[in-house]
Amino acid sequence: MGSSLNNACSKFVMFYVQTRKTVSLSRKTVTSRIEAIDKNLTSQLESKIGQFKFCSIAMDESADINDTAQLVLFIRGVDENFEITEKLACICSLKGTTKGCDIFREFQKGLLTLTVPITNICNITTDGAPNMTGKKSGFLGLFNQSYPGNNGVFLHCVIHQDALCKSALNMKPVLDAVVKLVNTIRSRWLTRRQFRDFLQSEYSDVLYYTKVKWLSQDVFSSEFGS
Repeated sequence: MGSSLNNACSKFVMFYVQTRKTVSLSRKTVTSRIEAIDKNLTSQLESKIGQFKFCSIAMDESADINDTAQLVLFIRGVDENFEITEKLACICSLKGTTKGCDIFREFQKGLLTLTVPITNICNITTDGAPNMTGKKSGFLGLFNQSYPGNNGVFLHCVIHQDALCKSALNMKPVLDAVVKLVNTIRSRWLTRRQFRDFLQSEYSDVLYYTKVKWLSQDVFSSEFGS
């Protein structure tokens, strides 16, 4: 029984091994297939969005590990059958500035790509940074200027409970010393490179501390402590 099962498994595995060898894995082929998958997924999302009666959008702009600003858009909608769909709509890299006009431009591109009707948007949730919530030059202000007849409700994200607890503690003396040291390390490329060489393997770098935009205090302090 055991030998028969082993023979059957061997033939089954060999069949798929031979099949895999017939599949082209050249760079051009892999690239074209990834593009085909992307088009298919985008088409499915566009089809879902076309059935939405109402939808909401959540946006966040944060810096990645390479200090490049990334704008992320999530969309949630409901169709006539009350079926709710929530998907990642797009991720946009902000190579230059991260002003309200830059965010609004990428927001419009994302809506245009996915053909999201402005009239269907009933809510937009962002973080509390001025480039998002500014009433004149922020995203909120530019949106209202471009679409004066919209009935959308703007909300800010809910701050984590640990951030609220942190506000009750006097951490300024500790953070001031850490921020000064981190800024000294990162302000000069030679100092930063020597510091990274000194750390060598496990800890590659330290992060800048930003107070509002992405609540980096936990990661910032952990990296410094490590």
